[in-house]
Amino acid sequence: MSAGTHAMRGWGVDDEMAAELDRRGGIAIGFAAQQLTAALARSASLILCATREHRAYIAEEWPDLLSRTFVMKPYVRDLESTQDAIAWEPLPSTLFRPALTRHDDIGDPYRLGRSEAARAADEIDDVLTRIITAR
Repeated sequence: MSAGTHAMRGWGVDDEMAAELDRRGGIAIGFAAQQLTAALARSASLILCATREHRAYIAEEWPDLLSRTFVMKPYVRDLESTQDAIAWEPLPSTLFRPALTRHDDIGDPYRLGRSEAARAADEIDDVLTRIITAR
């Protein structure tokens, strides 16, 4: 499920990202942005965020959900490097995590053109493929 921390409720996918999804075999038709709500967040066993800012939003709104809220890129790195981690589940709280930087974020390609849509899609594809193929 997808929900935004500052969603433009009801809006569809940006034209360039929709075209990128189409090139990759995805479908943007029928998608409507929705705001992340307490009910949606609390119903998730794992929350993966594109950016540190998204995680900070959740920390402010629902601090009790931080143990199951992760930024995508560091999540997959930690998943691959931790013996007792299980894909699609929160990571162990004992895991050492260095401070995150802007390189850990998947930047929003909204209205930034085809190359940015492709970059964001590449980064998301990489993360999801690595999670799917994790032990």
